[in-house]
Amino acid sequence: MWGPMGTFRACGDTWGPCLWGHLRDGKSRGGHGDCVCPRSATGPAERFPVGAVEAILRDVLRGYLREQPYEPGTCREMAKTIAEVIKARVKALLVPRYKIVVVTHIGQLNEQSMQIGSRCLWDPATDTFSSYVFKNTSLFALANVYAIYFE
Repeated sequence: MWGPMGTFRACGDTWGPCLWGHLRDGKSRGGHGDCVCPRSATGPAERFPVGAVEAILRDVLRGYLREQPYEPGTCREMAKTIAEVIKARVKALLVPRYKIVVVTHIGQLNEQSMQIGSRCLWDPATDTFSSYVFKNTSLFALANVYAIYFE
C-alpha cells in the first residue's frame, strides 16, 4: 500500500508487514502462522435488497396506521413499535454483514410542512437506505432504513 520507513504494504509485497500485521515470511505478529489476508477488494457478496425493504416499509406502515387517528401518546409508542417490527422483518431477510438502523417519525397532518434530514458517514459503494412516507386523514409517517455494510 505505502512505501518503506514504518508504513504498511499489502501481503505478498517484498517489504515489511501488511495492514493486517502479517510479515513477508508468513509469520504473524499475533502468532497465527500463514498469512490469510484478503487478496482483492472487499465488499458485499450481494447488494442490499432495497426493493424488498421498501415493500416491508409500505406493508408495515399501512398495516399499523391505515385507520389510526393522530394522538400524541399513542403515536409515540406506535413509532417505537413500528421501528422494532421493521427491523425484525428486515433482519429476517438474512442479508449478511449489514448493520440495520431504523428511524420512524409520526406527526399530525395539520396544514403545515415539515422537513426531516439525516446525516451519516458511509461508503456509497456498499451502504444504502430505503424510505417510505405514509399519510392518512390525520397523520403522516416516515420510516427510513439505513443499511451499513461491515467488513
